[in-house]
Amino acid sequence: MDISKRLYSIVILLALAICFVAVYESFDLKKKDKDVNISKILQKTRDKAHSANVTDILTPMEGEKQNTFKFSLPAAKGNTEGIPTAQTFMKEESLQIPLAPKGFTAKLTNNYVIFREQFDITKDLTDFIDSIHGNFVLDIIPFSLNSEFKRLFLMLFRTRENFTKYTLRPEWSQAATDVKSRSIYLMEGSSFKPVFVHELTHIYFDGFFHPSEPPLWLSEGYAVYNQVKVQSTEENGWIQKNIITLSQKNYINFEEFNSVESLDSYSPNEVELWYAQAYSVVKYLIEKDKDNFYQFSKNLKENMPIGKALYRAYGMPFNTLKALEYAWQAKIQQEVKKGNYYG
Repeated sequence: MDISKRLYSIVILLALAICFVAVYESFDLKKKDKDVNISKILQKTRDKAHSANVTDILTPMEGEKQNTFKFSLPAAKGNTEGIPTAQTFMKEESLQIPLAPKGFTAKLTNNYVIFREQFDITKDLTDFIDSIHGNFVLDIIPFSLNSEFKRLFLMLFRTRENFTKYTLRPEWSQAATDVKSRSIYLMEGSSFKPVFVHELTHIYFDGFFHPSEPPLWLSEGYAVYNQVKVQSTEENGWIQKNIITLSQKNYINFEEFNSVESLDSYSPNEVELWYAQAYSVVKYLIEKDKDNFYQFSKNLKENMPIGKALYRAYGMPFNTLKALEYAWQAKIQQEVKKGNYYG
């Protein structure tokens, strides 16, 4: 009788155990399915962003072709006193569409206050902008995680005359950014997406350092790095050409490179080479270790000298700019020999 009771108890316990395992696996499977679905949704969003046809939404106007460049240099930092900001046109906490200047239409979205010259702000346009914005914020985590949510101010221009009037930027400039007020000013055209990504980098990356500023080469290098990722091979031709030049030891020594605060005294060719060098150095640091790049930026934000910031992030032999210069130069020479012209 005792044996029968024991066997009965064992059978009951085994049955309970089997039920528990079945329930757990069912729950876990649902969780995995949920994770897969989230991943699919995220991937679908990314694919949609990358496949969006920019020219269907933003096409150069008749007579604008003479102002279209083979590549787009970002706006140089400098005097921004002439740039109107979001605060110029609306109260910071207002949810009403602000009054746009003459010749512009206005629209309020979840992420932006948008002004557009001459044309309506269509749903296709706002969806396109939101798609770029959402994917970009994901791509630059953890810098974007440190950003307080606040609408960005985006002003889109169709005429060079008005762009120059509002921004005081030089003739070659396609865009300008005021990080403090989170405002972006863009010339519309076929290079819209890469230039927009470049300026978003300044908003979030430079904003990470606010109220101080990162070294100019780090700011512009990271902006070009993100810009290059969304440009075509043809648009990146200027990078390839200049990487070859840099690999032949024709570059700015890193002490001078790190101290540059303005490119006003540089010729157009020197500006182009400087941007390529900034891009290449940032790319080298990111590909060496993405987490270390964040730590390096964080160290600079905390006002560490650059040698100490490098060492604390990357360790030996990166304890001086000269050490970084030697390592970077050796790397791009190696890459160019292999036929990789993106430094």
